[in-house]
Parts: sequence; structure tokens; C-alpha cells
Amino acid sequence: MLSLGGLSAALVLAWRFDLGAAQTAATALSALAPAYLAWAAFHADRVEAEPADADKVLEQLAVAIRAQWDNEAEVRRVNDPYPLPVAWAAGDGDLAEDWSLLTGLARSWPGGPPGDPALWPTDAAGLAGQDAEIGLVFSERVPTRRLVILGEPGAGKSVLMIRLLQDLIERRANGEPVPVLFSLASWDPHQPLKSWMADQLRRTHPGLATAAPLAVNLADTTEAGSSDLALHLLNAGRVLPMFDGFDELPPSQHATALDMLNRALPARQPLVLTSRTAPYRTALTRPGTNVRLNGSAVIQLLPLKAEQAANYLRRDAGGPHAPAARRWNRVITHLGTSSPVGQALATPLGLFLVRTIYNPRPDSPPGPLPASHPDELCDTANYPDRTAISIHLFHAFIPAAYAPQQPYPPRWSADHARRAFVCLARFLQDRRAGNPDLAWWELRIATPQLVPYLVAACVIRVHGRDNAWVRARNRR
Repeated sequence: MLSLGGLSAALVLAWRFDLGAAQTAATALSALAPAYLAWAAFHADRVEAEPADADKVLEQLAVAIRAQWDNEAEVRRVNDPYPLPVAWAAGDGDLAEDWSLLTGLARSWPGGPPGDPALWPTDAAGLAGQDAEIGLVFSERVPTRRLVILGEPGAGKSVLMIRLLQDLIERRANGEPVPVLFSLASWDPHQPLKSWMADQLRRTHPGLATAAPLAVNLADTTEAGSSDLALHLLNAGRVLPMFDGFDELPPSQHATALDMLNRALPARQPLVLTSRTAPYRTALTRPGTNVRLNGSAVIQLLPLKAEQAANYLRRDAGGPHAPAARRWNRVITHLGTSSPVGQALATPLGLFLVRTIYNPRPDSPPGPLPASHPDELCDTANYPDRTAISIHLFHAFIPAAYAPQQPYPPRWSADHARRAFVCLARFLQDRRAGNPDLAWWELRIATPQLVPYLVAACVIRVHGRDNAWVRARNRR
């Protein structure tokens, strides 16, 4: 049914955004093989079902998580040409637990602390680091292994979270908890946290909806009945939750969310949480609020240094001595200043956008680029402030990302992509209160109500024509 739903969604999108017949056919045909495989797997499961092995499932989940985020890092070009430098320092004292409290809490746990106390720094300042050190900081320097990552918009919080997840996967031994990233934007803090987390696991990894083995079911039985594998792994502490986007929750829900996190995940449960700094500070200091994330250390991301940004732009253009690198000379003089372009390129997000837009890629034909030259960013008449430059970069990004001159040309044109994104953005803003999460099976809600009926009518009409053709042929 999910495969049929995916085929229907493909047809809906093709109609809605005026894709050609060849593109529509390619999209539909590409769904047939997965549909058959899904049916075959379902049939085999019905014929010979075996009880799930929780330990084996945990290792399979680790493999799936590794593949998922390796692919995501490739799509985001995290390592192309190299990961953007990201450095951090210990968070402000009013945002974190007292260091002596953290070390004392970790030492007091039954069975001892999760790490080696000899590796702990003497104070929170020892949490400072950069780049690949994030895995070591979390695993060895944070006594409780509960960490809050704070930063400004576009500072690289989500990408740093991906790098931490990949590091934890590499460090992980068989049987140890699997790091899983959860986007908090889709959570209603009045919903039990673990129920929501289990729903997210089932959505991304449908095999975890399988009933847990009887041996572990007894401990996980709920009012709704026996536990499935998703809930079992959560209750058994075999998932290390990494929560991204605390600030994307409604501000009125922040204190409730922290309280629910503390209730569902006690201080002995390792976790990671990201947020913009200001909303997190407001949540902790709001009058009448006395809640914070128990047992957590805090780090804050630091702004990019001008030299780091300049080196990155030149390297992405082919190296400091490449002709294309000279395109950046004027922009580089503004890095680290308070000029509009200097402010806009002070974050990893800003650098990612400009390199995608202005650095020509291999196989690009001679001629005008989606944006002519990065020098235009220095024109304060057209771009008088940081906001104006940011708006320009977001507008120019889609034509650059969907340019047809690529080793693997995108299926959609830039115009089709823009219209699709605008449609989905309006739906998410109007019907989802800005929540960025959208499952493919919700596309029917995001399209005009008439579209599904038109798709169904087309399918029925084609089916009827095929039947008429068969009947006519049989009469011959």
C-alpha cells in the first residue's frame, strides 16, 4: 500500500507541476520495482515469520543509521571540498549545570560513571574544541554524556550534530546504544516523549513496528498492549537520542518540553540537544520558570574566522592559485567586517550558499552563471544590509542547485523545483504552523482537493481503455 501511495503521490506531483510525459512515466515506472519487492517481502513474511532478535535488530539499525547519514552528508556536500571549520567554547555559566554538580552526579550513579574520570577536564572550559573533536568531547570530557549545543542561526549546529552522530557510530561497539537524530519540530510536548520517538522510529524504519520478542515484551507492555521493537529499544536505553531544533518548538512550549525531557530521560540517559542560543536562554530565565535540562553540559558555537572562510572559498574554487579563486578577492576583503557581505558570510550556511551559487562546477558550459559574479555582493546600493544579501542568496540557490549542467542532472527544472518548494512551504506555514517535517504520504493534503480525484479519474480512464482494447482484441 505504501508503494502504491508513493506511485499516486508521484502522479499527483507530476500533474501539479506540469512535468512532461516522459518524466511522469519515468517516475511511475521507477515505483513499480519497489512495489513488487515490497509485495514479495510482505508475502515472504506472511509465509515464514520468525521472532525478531532484539540484539540483531539493534545492529541492523546501526547499519541503517550509518547509511542514512553518510548519504545525507554527501547530499549536503559536508566533505566537499572539506568540512567547514566549526569551533566551540563552553556555554555561559547561567545556561549549564555547575561543573562540580556534573562530576558529582556522574560519580554517584550505580555502577560508576559512564566514562573515565581521569579524562574529565577540571572545569567546563575544557569542553572547548573544534571540528572532529566533537565526538571525543561528548564521549570523554562530558561526565554525564548529556550535551546541549547552542549557536546562532546558520552557525552549523545541525551539521555538527551529523558529524557527532557519525563519530559515535564509528566509536560504537556491538550492543552499545545507537545514536538516532530526532527533529523536535514535529513533537507536541504534551505528547509522551517516548511514544513520539517510537513513532519517528517506525516512520523511518518500518521494521521496528514488529512485535518485540516475548522475553522482552513483559517489561515493555503498555496500556495499548505489547511493545514493538521501537518502544523496546527506547525503554531499554539502546537508543542514544540526538534532538535537533529545540528552538523550532513554539516558545510557549519550551519550558514544558524541557520538563518532559527530564521526566522521560533521567540524568543517567545520554542525549544531545541543539538550539539557537537566545530561545534556550529565554526558556531557562523566563519568570516563574525553574526548569533546565538536568545533568547537561553546554557548548556554544563560535563565529567563523575570516581566514577560515577565505581559505574555504578559494579551495572550493579550485585552490588559491586557480583562476576561479581570484573571483573572490574583493569579497574576501570584507570577511570579518561589519559590512553586509561580511556579516552574511560569517556562518557556515552563508558560505555554503555562496559557494553553490558562484563557484562554477565541473562540466559547466561557458556562459553566464546563475549569478554573474560574487563582486555583486559588495554592492551596498543593491544589498544595503545582511538581510538583503540573505534573501538574494536564498533566491539564487535553487537555480544553482538545479542547474542542468551537472554530472547527474536533476529530474526537475529550477522553475518546477521553485514552484514545488513554494507550494510545500505555504502548506507547512499555513497548515503545519511552520513545522518543516512532511511525510510523502501527506502530499495529498498539500495539493488542491481536486487533484487526487483527477488522478483517480485518469487511472480509471486508462484502465477502462485497456480493458476495451483487450475485449476488442479477443473478438478478433
